Amino acid sequence: AYKDDLISAVSDLLALSMSKNLKKISTEKFQTALAKQGFVASIDEIIQAVDQSGFASSVDSTDIVPASELGKDVDTEVEPSVDVSKLAGDQAMSDIKAEL
Repeated sequence: AYKDDLISAVSDLLALSMSKNLKKISTEKFQTALAKQGFVASIDEIIQAVDQSGFASSVDSTDIVPASELGKDVDTEVEPSVDVSKLAGDQAMSDIKAEL
């Protein structure tokens, strides 16, 4: 079916983009590249196909971010580290004190 062929073409283009280490692709340029391969699709159809391909970490009407990169909405802030053994030790001490 056309939809499956479109998803396949999208997957191929995204795989090619990842192999060239592209950080993001303009959705419009992606649309043009698909059209050159015979797939004339609307931006909405492309967004849906990119989503279904699994080859992108984010997609919108402006940019497509290949799966090899973190998506626009991914929080890259480092979580503060938690010393689990210290927490367990503190809990054990308060348990002991509670029993005394």
